[in-house]
Amino acid sequence: MHSFLTVIGSLATLSSITLAAPLKARQDDPQCIDGLKKIFMPEMHNIHIYEDVPEFPSTSTILNVMNGSSSNSVQDQVAVWSNIPSTATQCSLGWAVTEDRSFSVYDNGLIRFFELSGVPPAGTNITAETIAPFMEEGAKNASIDFTFWAEQTGAHTHGGGLVDCKSEMAFYLTKDMVSGGPGSVTLEQNAQNGLFLAIDC
Repeated sequence: MHSFLTVIGSLATLSSITLAAPLKARQDDPQCIDGLKKIFMPEMHNIHIYEDVPEFPSTSTILNVMNGSSSNSVQDQVAVWSNIPSTATQCSLGWAVTEDRSFSVYDNGLIRFFELSGVPPAGTNITAETIAPFMEEGAKNASIDFTFWAEQTGAHTHGGGLVDCKSEMAFYLTKDMVSGGPGSVTLEQNAQNGLFLAIDC
């Protein structure tokens, strides 16, 4: 377990940006907005680093990453997008909320995302142990800061950096304790709120 925690400690930062330009849909594909299609609702897997916590489900639709003062208040997550079109040549990770959302940040909301090389075979529970082989040293990673955004009213969208397009894309999410500090982010995800993968269309 120590080596796994060491791997997720590598650092690189991409700042988030807020997009506010007018949006235009393509007539033949209403989901294609200004040349991008945002794919919401990744499959979320809860990772309990220090111990099993039976009362927490292993999968969820909620973005819920935390690192507090005790071992049972530490939770990382793995987000998985499947069936990405083979025609996609440019992909990026981002997040968005509408006016109607359930979103909270406690203390610091800086989360680091690590791009995984894959996920365990179907039918295998995704845990810290089973995901470790896909967490390559030097993996592409970035921090996204949710701090203060839960207090902002209205809809807003945030983009991150480019990631490698693959038919299945997975990311390891962990609280950034080096650049940020203790805290938690909780965001209920649906077709308009939460993490999204933006692909060219």
